[in-house]
Amino acid sequence: MAALALAVGAAPADDDAVRRLQREKDNSGMAFIRGGEFVRGGKHKTRVRSFYMDQHEVTNAQFCEFLSDGHAACWNKEQEIEKKGGKFVPKPDKERWPVYCVAWQEADAYAKWAGKRLPTEAEWEWAAAGKERRKFPWGNEDITPERANYGGKIGHPMAVGSFPTGKTPDGLFDMSGNVAEWCRDWFDAGYYAKAPEDDPPGPEKAGEPKPRRVRRGGCFAMEPADQTCAARGASAPNYRPKCIGFRCVRPARRVLILLGENFEEIEFAAYSGVLSWASHTRRSLNYVLLDPKAPELPLIEVVVAGFDKEVHSMGAMHIRPDVLVRDLKDEDIDRFDAMAVPACVGGGRGRHTYKGQADLESDRAVSIARRVHANGGIVSTMCESGILDKAKLPHRNASADEPVTFDEKGRTTTSVGSAVAAETACMLLKHLVSADEYRTFRQNNPWLFGDKDQFPPRVDAVK
Repeated sequence: MAALALAVGAAPADDDAVRRLQREKDNSGMAFIRGGEFVRGGKHKTRVRSFYMDQHEVTNAQFCEFLSDGHAACWNKEQEIEKKGGKFVPKPDKERWPVYCVAWQEADAYAKWAGKRLPTEAEWEWAAAGKERRKFPWGNEDITPERANYGGKIGHPMAVGSFPTGKTPDGLFDMSGNVAEWCRDWFDAGYYAKAPEDDPPGPEKAGEPKPRRVRRGGCFAMEPADQTCAARGASAPNYRPKCIGFRCVRPARRVLILLGENFEEIEFAAYSGVLSWASHTRRSLNYVLLDPKAPELPLIEVVVAGFDKEVHSMGAMHIRPDVLVRDLKDEDIDRFDAMAVPACVGGGRGRHTYKGQADLESDRAVSIARRVHANGGIVSTMCESGILDKAKLPHRNASADEPVTFDEKGRTTTSVGSAVAAETACMLLKHLVSADEYRTFRQNNPWLFGDKDQFPPRVDAVK
């Protein structure tokens, strides 16, 4: 009866579990920030991986949900929040004000409750400045009262989103002014010079003599020099002023699967299955139980693009793509970290048509591959590399001796076909995430790879 009740929409017994699920899955109110490289501090190259970021600073209304869900200890009377009837509610007309008077530990607790985390300092700066290295979030034009709440001109925070002309091209509001924002990092003035290039996590411990956490973005009281994308600040983690709030991020990768007619089911299943399952390698909701110190994998979103409204496999599978290739805009393509092509679409098997091969080697498909690659993305193919040849992307052709290849410099993957489909998909995953994250995936999903008592992996390179 319980299963039937859930199927017809009746309220389940475990409401808390449903709320956790909704928070875990909900990316509404967030903007996807495509990863990339930039130079920090004028000379230190840094690579940031893709993530979702809250478009707005966390509001009083949002924080009240957290407080009322068993976190009353994170409330204090200096906030624009009061307690009524056992629940926390924003004070009148302050629902959309950013929450403030919140210590770093309390901001961190909210982020974890929401299935997110605080941004690293590198992520925050990349989101604010972008690949153009903007001086301010909106561009290089000077700060004005129409673009941001700064310099004590108003004297207090404003409702989030009150300055739309000051948003970033990706749609992030109030990255300058309003309230400064906690980041995940401990503050260390010399960290830039010694930080790893790939997704720097911040110092392992606090600098001396006074431990402080990084804050970015300036606030309503600070002057223009403190509102730039590069300006840095730091405060004690237990500091609760009226000028510091926060927003959250959720690490994510986006992969475009380009599907041609007469596609090979095993190849499509390998890409979609491995990448989707990787997103389940997380502590939340107990999908996979991890060592407490093991890193979680980022959310991986798979989008299937087809040349027709319905695409047919070699067998009996019919797929209705998420989007048509002809409808993909340049700004859509720019938001993918990789492009995967189940390319075994020849006419000798299945439906005996070469239409899929012609589609996947068409000018449109080639232009998409080039654009994804030009943005630093990976292009992965199975079975044949015609699209890589036509796009003139560097690659190594797979062979019986090397059934799956990855060209490190060219950021391309090839394979000899469906016999190594899972390995090819894993090779793509391996280069979408960090080494520690991929190790987590391998260790917590042994069924996918086998062990010495079952069937051994066929390709050592993906270990």
